[in-house]
Amino acid sequence: MTLPLATTDDAGTRPGPHTTAPPTPQADCTADHAGDLTLTLPASSAAPGWDTLLLHRRGEDPDDTRCLPLTPAADGSRTVTLPLALRLAEGRWDVYVTRSGTRRTRLRPGVNDLRTLADDAARARHTRGAVCVPYATKYGNLSLRTWLRWPHAEAGRVHLTDDVGTVEGLLLGAGLTATARLEARTRGPNPQRITVPVTRDGNGFTAELPWRELTRRQPDDREHTEWELWLSSHPVGAEPVRLARILDDVPDKRSVYRYPPVRTGPGTTAGFAYTGAGDLSVEVRTASG
Repeated sequence: MTLPLATTDDAGTRPGPHTTAPPTPQADCTADHAGDLTLTLPASSAAPGWDTLLLHRRGEDPDDTRCLPLTPAADGSRTVTLPLALRLAEGRWDVYVTRSGTRRTRLRPGVNDLRTLADDAARARHTRGAVCVPYATKYGNLSLRTWLRWPHAEAGRVHLTDDVGTVEGLLLGAGLTATARLEARTRGPNPQRITVPVTRDGNGFTAELPWRELTRRQPDDREHTEWELWLSSHPVGAEPVRLARILDDVPDKRSVYRYPPVRTGPGTTAGFAYTGAGDLSVEVRTASG
């Protein structure tokens, strides 16, 4: 289903100098303890009669959309609940409203109450890898950041010393075996791999990464190398699981969880960093010149 982006008023023409443009619709977002997300359009935003919420996942497929009906309330507001059971594909979903199948209009964020996504109980809830976090884009529109990963290795606290970087985590959806290991990998030509043991505590784990071993393998022609972190538990047929932080209310970890790098040699540093997808990596940098 593809609807054109609304750039005009409800009548399909641009408002004239003596007309009043319809109010920009906005939605308040509330997350419950199960991780389900309820969007509420206040009466002022629902006045034009919007009846459908439309989600469009960014990408090359214009038909990658979901439509959900808005339920009217006695006070004139309209609501819709996005259950985690909907299991939206991982990515970024732009949020629109439509009226009877007419052209779509972007929603803007109202008031968010996402406290249940940030407390300790929510971090360990049984989501089966489905996570949905609303956020405001740089243009002030409402979008959703979603993840869909199962099993999932949730990254926790990290500690840095001059010699090692320690990372804590929790494996969900699979058992943590005695042969579990943390793997640091590079991509590209001549990929490198370092494997270290993990200390288990139930399904929690701790691993130490040797900074100097990582920097020793820094290619001479590179100023920056990213080491991806994977948890390998080694039951028969199991694939390694990417270490990531997704069980909170932060859509972009790069700008929030920032760790100072450690100097590992002349002009060389190493440290933890998150990617735009919330994956935890180790970045090794060598100063040019």
